[in-house]
Order: sequence, then structure tokens, then C-alpha cells
Amino acid sequence: MGRHAHNLDPKKRLTIPSVWRDLVGEGKSLYLMPGIGRPCLMLLPPPVMAQLMQRMESMQLSDPEEMDLMLTVASESDHLTFDAQGRIRVKDDHLAYAGLTSEVILAGAFNRIELWTPEAWAERRNASAGLASAAKSLKM
Repeated sequence: MGRHAHNLDPKKRLTIPSVWRDLVGEGKSLYLMPGIGRPCLMLLPPPVMAQLMQRMESMQLSDPEEMDLMLTVASESDHLTFDAQGRIRVKDDHLAYAGLTSEVILAGAFNRIELWTPEAWAERRNASAGLASAAKSLKM
């Protein structure tokens, strides 16, 4: 949970806040995949990616749509490890997908972190129904 703003360094590395790195655990790595229908990138901790992979393993190899989904998710994802300073290097094609060039908004989304440009984040927030709507749908 939470939100942080960081900049990509000249080598296109991004520092993940230490509080979030500590939650990842011993593996000190994250999985990255493009946002689904959104102009962002998603960072998933290994347990979340393992759940996704387990769900995909039950898909039918005889179903072309399910095969295409598995191929797309696997080929568009990346496994990233932290360096000694807690940074990850995001590949250029992923940065281009999300339009990330310098400042990055890291937004906690319970089981993942989303990476947004400040402009796309502002548009998303303006288009969002907000906390009141979310609370209503959760029957709070």
C-alpha cells in the first residue's frame, strides 16, 4: 500500500522503496508485466506470480485463446532482481509501453505495485470514481 514518486536513474534503474522490498522476502526479486488494458507496468511478488502461473497451468492446451493468453503473459513478462541498492532495471520495451522516461509513480495495489507516469496517474485519478465508490462496492 502507499504511493511513492521516484526517478529512473541514467541507466534506467528504478529504486523500489525499502518498505516494499522488505515485503518481497528472501528472493529479492519481482516479476514485471505490462498493465492489462492500462498504460502502466505491474510488479508482482513471487507468490502472486506463482498463483497466476498455477491458474494458467490449468488452462487447456487445446484451446487457442487460452494458449494465446499463456504465450502473451509469459513472453511479455520479466523476472527482475534487486541490486545492492534496491534497484531494478526495467527493459526499454516495457518502459516504452508505459511511457516511462524519468519520473515514475509507484502505486501500491495490495498484491502488486503499479508503475505510472505522473500524467497517466493524474488522468487515472481524475477518471476514478474515488474512495467512496470503492467503499460502496465493498459494502463498507
